[in-house]
Amino acid sequence: MLKILYNAASNAEVTGKITLRDSFLSISAKNSEDGLVGQDSVEAMRSYNSYIFVRAPGSKVKNFRTITGSDYKFLDMNRLGVAIKMDYTDMIQLYSKGDVIQVDTGMVCGTERDIIIRVFEGMKGSFEVDADMDYEVGEFNSKTLPQETHPRMTLWDSYSVTINGVEYHADRKGNILQGDSSVPLVPNKNGELILEVEKLKGAFGEKLTRPIDNEEIFLESSCGLLETRRVRLVNGKASVRLLTFGYTGPFKLKLGRKWYEVWNDYSFIVGQG
Repeated sequence: MLKILYNAASNAEVTGKITLRDSFLSISAKNSEDGLVGQDSVEAMRSYNSYIFVRAPGSKVKNFRTITGSDYKFLDMNRLGVAIKMDYTDMIQLYSKGDVIQVDTGMVCGTERDIIIRVFEGMKGSFEVDADMDYEVGEFNSKTLPQETHPRMTLWDSYSVTINGVEYHADRKGNILQGDSSVPLVPNKNGELILEVEKLKGAFGEKLTRPIDNEEIFLESSCGLLETRRVRLVNGKASVRLLTFGYTGPFKLKLGRKWYEVWNDYSFIVGQG
């Protein structure tokens, strides 16, 4: 699925070209009003990532180990966010003069590619599109963005956790959407809680059990000891032991990815085993 959405509120005289080949993305742009011109690319887009094509006059960009001058460049928002722990909007202002195009990816693997490209500066049809897959063209309005759902909320898949036979869902803000987390979790005779992790489409849609649902997820617990902090899914499932060492009381369990460490934030209570 590839969607290219133009900002209905934009009258910017920006034109260019968007090229997509497998996981390679290249964008060139030219602004006839201020003379800015440039091109940059993402050599291999990652799944569940956000990239911003920004105005950055006088910049240098590196494509396939070749450095060239460009007034536009890509920012890898996930890598920046993990490194400096800032809001995406603040990072855009820190590293550029403004965002032109935002690219959000869901699963990017072989023929399965879920990508939404939003053109913030440029009128509908102002960018030529050369893609190796079918695409849909539409519109959005930057003036109403605060009232709308960000593409990440639908593109980025979620992870449920089942403990003692009860399946729980929680969003990235720690809101429990399914399961009663106020009921204490009782460890087994070995002092362990078995965490059964499953992958679900978007904001807890259908369960995903495809061979491509095999990404590595990160786990963090505020109590006890996880047998591993990284586990690779197999057809959308994984199992991890949490050793509680006799602890009782509240704890946090966070599930995420390498470049976005907390996507599902759970709060539980360990009961007396």
